[in-house]
Amino acid sequence: MSQTPVFAPVAFTVTANHGRLRELITDIKVSEPIFGISIAENDTRLFSTKALWDTGATNSVITKDTVNKLGILPISKTIASHAGGESTVNVYLINIYLPNKIIIPGVRVTECENKDQFGVIIGMDIITLGDFAVTNLNQNTVFSYRFPSSEVIDFVKHPVPKKEPIIAEKKVGRNDSCPCGSGKKYKNCHGQGS
Repeated sequence: MSQTPVFAPVAFTVTANHGRLRELITDIKVSEPIFGISIAENDTRLFSTKALWDTGATNSVITKDTVNKLGILPISKTIASHAGGESTVNVYLINIYLPNKIIIPGVRVTECENKDQFGVIIGMDIITLGDFAVTNLNQNTVFSYRFPSSEVIDFVKHPVPKKEPIIAEKKVGRNDSCPCGSGKKYKNCHGQGS
């Protein structure tokens, strides 16, 4: 009886250096589909680009420039819905190499027009394979992704405990009334010997 292999989760984190991020963009590599062999990070078949993480995209997308740099051919065509309506686009099969050696092989991607900041859009087809979290504590964005998914992150069931404010205890002066209520000065009551 064969068993499904269990992989230890691998993760990466992107921290904003200056405030909140308006876009989640990471450095990635892509290649034609390569299966069954280990790929060195300097393999000439890998193309480095940037990826926009988009929870509004059902599937991942590749730009025409990235397609040309990889020199790959389409495997089919499909109708894609996008902000401009619908259009018939090419479909490609690629491997995606995320930070920290996370490899997603055999990803079906559709083609889009060229973008200045990135060559790939990571859609929900990849986001939902792992655990995805974005936080903005103290106005600084931290984006973290773990693959494969390994636990439920639920901020309602597991809220951060509220911290009670720390109130500095008021010091009693030597000539103040003693807090015990005796009516004597502190120095002549509970403050004796201090």
